[in-house]
Amino acid sequence: MGICAQDAHIFDSSLRENLRLARPDCTEEDLWRALTAARLADWIRDDLPEGLDTMVGEHGTRLSGGQRQRLALARALLADFPVLLLDEPAEHLDLATADALTADLLAATEGRTTLLITHRLTGLDAVDEILVLDHGRIVQRGTWSELTAADGPFRRSWERERETEALRQDDSLLV
Repeated sequence: MGICAQDAHIFDSSLRENLRLARPDCTEEDLWRALTAARLADWIRDDLPEGLDTMVGEHGTRLSGGQRQRLALARALLADFPVLLLDEPAEHLDLATADALTADLLAATEGRTTLLITHRLTGLDAVDEILVLDHGRIVQRGTWSELTAADGPFRRSWERERETEALRQDDSLLV
């Protein structure tokens, strides 16, 4: 079982070496496949003159939060764990980036058992089953359709999230 934590450690090394930690015997093709799934390949090819040999700085300080998360995801995908735990992978990102990252994570992990721990509900309509926890206990369980149709904490959270997004869009129109 692999874990891709919200604050996954990035080593003060190159992109290549950060990835190869997951599977030292991987091929160049394996690296690019994982990077493509994590949506980092184009950025590395197009924007980084040193490509995979680009140094990331201590704890990945030369990368944005989204790039660090995507690098950690690519590393987890490269390790090819049959079960993958994604713990708040979009935490501390702006909403658009968080939503895009969640969609990418779900697409990249399709076909394997993936546990996604998140407070953000957008994108969860793509998962097979949702467990709603309250103080460590399961209080609701079902599909997106079932949980948004039923009165309960999931639907209330979803309604609050939609209202908050609507307010943010209204505020952005005023700028």
